[in-house]
Amino acid sequence: MEPYDKLTRLGKLRRLRKLALKALDNYNLQIAWVRFLTQETNTMFYLQTTDHQKYVLRIYSNEETTLFDNQAEMFWLNALKQDTQIKVIEPVSRWDGAYITTAIMAGVPGEHRCALFKWVPGQALEHYLTPKYYFILGQTLARLHTHAETLNPLPAYIQPKKWDKVFYYPDEPVVYNTMAYQHLFPPERVALMDEVIRRANNVLENLYSDPDGQILIHGDLHYWNVHVYRGDLTIIDFEDVMLGYPVQDVAITLYYGMDLEAYTALRTAFKQGYSSLRLWPVKDEAQIATLMAARSANFINYVARIDPNPQAFIERRCESLKEFIEAQR
Repeated sequence: MEPYDKLTRLGKLRRLRKLALKALDNYNLQIAWVRFLTQETNTMFYLQTTDHQKYVLRIYSNEETTLFDNQAEMFWLNALKQDTQIKVIEPVSRWDGAYITTAIMAGVPGEHRCALFKWVPGQALEHYLTPKYYFILGQTLARLHTHAETLNPLPAYIQPKKWDKVFYYPDEPVVYNTMAYQHLFPPERVALMDEVIRRANNVLENLYSDPDGQILIHGDLHYWNVHVYRGDLTIIDFEDVMLGYPVQDVAITLYYGMDLEAYTALRTAFKQGYSSLRLWPVKDEAQIATLMAARSANFINYVARIDPNPQAFIERRCESLKEFIEAQR
């Protein structure tokens, strides 16, 4: 058998599909077909059963999450289903009631955590970038935060990650200041990143000095992780669920929209929607700007690692970081 790391991308996906089929043996489903859906940090397969029900199987990236993160994700999703009418992606349990499957197969190195979800119909919110939908998105996030508060204190086994520093993912390689990446990060750009990270880490440290304010937050709520179907929003991809503060979720959502022409109108609608249900969690403009800069610095480092042509993204984002520093003076 050809070693996995010697395979082409298509060859790896074919082998991962076999791993997905093995994982699906743990569910009480009669599978009609399984097709590759997408691969970013995780690998996703789209499937249908013989009774025409549709699902998505996620094979988690071992570099991006831990079992603790996955357990927190399932815990909150199931609590939301039981306690609220908020539309969120629905995990499917195995025959034994568990939600995470560890799949092992010859020809695919290591152990791979998998989870099955019901298919979410509709299109991503990126196709509906209007104040109307951002108002609803703000309300939805407010409802998520209100529900999260009811879950405290969390069970001892729920131990999600915390966004308590700029580079907060487990074993996340920091490359922007290394020799291997100096073609992307000349000294002045490294100095810029250093300054942003220093300021952001100070804000994050200050946030986490209040343990009583910590709740579960989505951690990645942007217009690709929201589906619109018949006018309703469904929130998906709780993989990055964190123990944090509502303002961090707000910063993440606003970060992903800041390049849009309609950003000001969308931001206003989002704030109005959130504030219609609970207190707006942003202390001041400096706080939200710093958290957005923290997200940007994290992504600059990430894109440098994984994108074969990261130059344009890095240049654009570093210009935004320069503007952030200037505005803080």
